[in-house]
Amino acid sequence: MARSGVRGFRADRLRELRIRAGLSADDLAARLGISRQAVSTWETGRSTPPANKLRHIAEELDVSISALMPIPESQLRLADLRALSSLTQVEAAGLLDISPTVLSDIERGAKKLSANEARAELMSGVYEMDLQVVRDAWTRTEKNRLRRARAL
Repeated sequence: MARSGVRGFRADRLRELRIRAGLSADDLAARLGISRQAVSTWETGRSTPPANKLRHIAEELDVSISALMPIPESQLRLADLRALSSLTQVEAAGLLDISPTVLSDIERGAKKLSANEARAELMSGVYEMDLQVVRDAWTRTEKNRLRRARAL
């Protein structure tokens, strides 16, 4: 995965969808207001688009965001839900009325859901996801942190 933090982004899928939409890299770049080089780096996997660009890309290609980052629902973690909502960590933190640092801790699995059920409900609204999807993603996020900690 590239360093932008958008887990599951598929460079090959972006290229395929762009071509299917009948757009050149230059066309897509112009529609997005970015350079052709940015589109090229996304399509070659050298970088990934920022989360807040995903919605615009998906709209231009007439697809869902999940078509660009096809992660099965059973594997979604909290940061994935944010990305699927096309929000950066800073944007989401503002909407959740928490600091980006706290959101980072949550997305790394360092905060337990049991103490933050109200926060899960708020995330459900901000991310426009079913509350159970948020709860399940939170659980997977915590389990992933524990799995990484055991691997060290």
